[in-house]
Amino acid sequence: MTAGSTATRARLNADFLAQLGRYDHVTRLPNRLQFIDHFAAFAQPEQPMMLMLVTLADAEHYNEILRALGMSFSEDLVRAGADLLASLLPADTVLYHVSVLSFIVALPVDAIDTHPEAASRIAAAFAGSIEVNAIPIKTQVGVGLMPVELNRGAAESLRAALVAAQDSRHSPTGMAFYDHKSDTAHLRAFRLLADLPRAIASANELALHYQPRIDLQTGRCHGAEALLRWTHPELGPISPAEFIPLAEQTALITPLTDWVMHNAMQQNRQFLDAGHPLRVSINASPVNLSEEGFDDTLLQRCTALGLEPQHIELEFTEGMLATNSTRAIAQLGNLRRAGVDVALDDFGSGYSNLSYIAHIPADVLKIDQSFVRPLKQAGDDDFLLRHIISIAQGLGFRVCAEGIETDHAFVRLRELGCEEGQGYFMARPMPADRLLDWLDTRH
Repeated sequence: MTAGSTATRARLNADFLAQLGRYDHVTRLPNRLQFIDHFAAFAQPEQPMMLMLVTLADAEHYNEILRALGMSFSEDLVRAGADLLASLLPADTVLYHVSVLSFIVALPVDAIDTHPEAASRIAAAFAGSIEVNAIPIKTQVGVGLMPVELNRGAAESLRAALVAAQDSRHSPTGMAFYDHKSDTAHLRAFRLLADLPRAIASANELALHYQPRIDLQTGRCHGAEALLRWTHPELGPISPAEFIPLAEQTALITPLTDWVMHNAMQQNRQFLDAGHPLRVSINASPVNLSEEGFDDTLLQRCTALGLEPQHIELEFTEGMLATNSTRAIAQLGNLRRAGVDVALDDFGSGYSNLSYIAHIPADVLKIDQSFVRPLKQAGDDDFLLRHIISIAQGLGFRVCAEGIETDHAFVRLRELGCEEGQGYFMARPMPADRLLDWLDTRH
């Protein structure tokens, strides 16, 4: 073989591989790289063009299909979806397969605020099920629309169209235009997750505030709940209601809870040394309680700091009642036997399944503030509150009411026999040094 023929073969092989890398191996459709290459050609000076991105299913639903029916069937599903899409598009339209479940196409429209006719046809066609190997499959399709804007670029346009497709699953029409506000929320969530590891490692971004827990019969403070606060260096204060649920969806919840546990227990040692024998409550996610060794770690830290287990209370939310994790239940039982108090937090705001609650290894039931805040004056309805307290105490729980904001609520809960409470009427959450001052003025 001559040098020339060798060079020719090498060039042909390179050309072949380059072309091969621009087609999806499952559907044989042009892929994301080709879409990016062709993006500039979609802009027409006199004709508005709309990108339409279709996702066949969300990732969780697709993974369920994958687990139940296997890889080969899942690829057949993607091919069937691609074939149905192609049949609903105008002739000679190029359909791009840009990710495992996503396809995109550029279509002419009368104006950038109108959807192409094909979008309606696709949303309707996928509203039912599609048949794959004689099995009807509900695809949960999403149809996202994004006007072609060259200054946005191909990659950013793809991302924006995907956001619209995700939003479309909450739309009654099954379609959604790109929404900047919705996208901003997605981007903020992504940024918070990206910045959280730095915050955990930082010495000054995360902090704990402590809200006193009061014995409603004696008025004495016997405990405090450790509440996490995050002051982002650029975004400012971030509500825990925003960033903790995000962390729970990722592996970040483990180091985050570890940070809270470490700092709350160290602070409790300082409370004790200052002459205030408090029980500090630490919030744990159902994810934490399902991790092997969580109970051992907590007890080992007690020993290392010279804390008795009764100096710690572990709070978990009703979300654990849905998962009913065997390991979580076992670890709660281990902690209670060691002397750690366990509290079921926010009772009444979620699942509230009494058949679960009767078997949950817990000592305290914390009534969600939504039942307590309406108590502002005599005559306010307390029917549910009375019965929750009665049922909880009948099951052997101590009852703590959250969200006590008025003198009337405080007095009425005490009359109903509620043992403990916390809320702005008694004290707001505060840094540890202020809590020490507050305790000193009360004793």
